[in-house]
Amino acid sequence: MAPKKDDRRDPDRGVATEAGRELVGPATPVPSDVVTRLLAMLPGLTPAEGRIGRVLLSDTMAAAALTVSELAEQASTSTASVVRTARRLGFEGYPQLRLALAAHSGANHDDGVALGADIADSDRIGVVLTKLAAFESEQLRATAELVDLVALEKVIDLIRAARRIDVYGIGASGLVAEDLTAKLNRVGLVARAHTEHDAAMVSASLLGPDDLAIGVSHSGENPGTVAPLRSARSTGAGTVAITGAVRSRLAGHAEHVLVTAGREFGFRSAAMASRTGQLLLVDAIFVGVAQVLPGARAALERTYAAVTSHPGRNKQP
Repeated sequence: MAPKKDDRRDPDRGVATEAGRELVGPATPVPSDVVTRLLAMLPGLTPAEGRIGRVLLSDTMAAAALTVSELAEQASTSTASVVRTARRLGFEGYPQLRLALAAHSGANHDDGVALGADIADSDRIGVVLTKLAAFESEQLRATAELVDLVALEKVIDLIRAARRIDVYGIGASGLVAEDLTAKLNRVGLVARAHTEHDAAMVSASLLGPDDLAIGVSHSGENPGTVAPLRSARSTGAGTVAITGAVRSRLAGHAEHVLVTAGREFGFRSAAMASRTGQLLLVDAIFVGVAQVLPGARAALERTYAAVTSHPGRNKQP
């Protein structure tokens, strides 16, 4: 007679066992690619979790074959840390994470247009377009999963009630800041984007408790964004960070943090990698504000009419 299986859960290991051997059970559904999610969350992980993440990212196929003890040994940490990392990534436990890693490796094996694959110099423009489309879609999914919905709703409420809204961003993040303020202006709010350090500092110093400051930075370490947000907080203004790094200085100076996905690799900078997630949050904020702000629909109708009534707009060339 076959020995009876012992399916008890080891409290230290966090995985079901059978005679000391780990069982890989059904995967807990986790939206989006596991590697994208891990890359997005990596900056916010603890040192031990970060070491685990880097082992997983170095070779997903090999990592999928590691037991919890083997992974803990390679990452110089404990099995409990491995289990905690798996749960932070949205899995029930480590066995489900292993399955997701195996699925990722299988889906991307010998696939010239794999999700997240970098663009090679030899790629024709059609391949480049396909890779970019997959890459952008990946960032949108990951950002939608990472963002704290409670924090997002709170930010929408703060924007609706603010007397004045400052948005700080440098470089590519400055374009996102300008997009957000343009949308908020369309519904009658007083918002201004500051894409230069000195002007941002001057404006931040004049904010008060009825105002709101929003800093946009993928790394969360750009001094031109960090310094004015810190200054705004010292005046008593509400503060929000839109960033891909939850442990960054920018996030540290914000009362509310909205996390975006976006990875930087190859010749592509954050101008491409993170902007997609940032713009998704901008659109979500705008729609959320428009839904709850009295008079927003009327303001949109008036601004639309003002733009479309331009005398030369409908003339044929």
